[in-house]
Amino acid sequence: MDIDILYKPSYSMGVLKLSGGEQVRVEGGAMVSMSAGVTLETKATGGILKSLARSVLGGESFFQNTYLAPSNGGEVSVAPALPGDLFSLELINESLRVQSGSYVASESGVELDTKWGG
Repeated sequence: MDIDILYKPSYSMGVLKLSGGEQVRVEGGAMVSMSAGVTLETKATGGILKSLARSVLGGESFFQNTYLAPSNGGEVSVAPALPGDLFSLELINESLRVQSGSYVASESGVELDTKWGG
């Protein structure tokens, strides 16, 4: 996946360029546009209990969207719900803690979990 971030530092938008058959998981309400042929599947990722915890404790959506590029590739554009900047991180056997509501998108192999912060 190739990522271009436009309109920095405020009102940023990420353009995710997907190879053929590549998937990306996007937070509900974060998708701005997608190219022709990209398919969408919406589900409660991780099951009902994980989705409920993510929604109630983490401020994220109960449902998450997975976009699948056609064989010739495609694009999905994403933006945060509130004005602000976007950046991308490459995680290799690492964990990252983020503020509630800050997650926008990730490759489908990234594991998402929610913890109660008190």
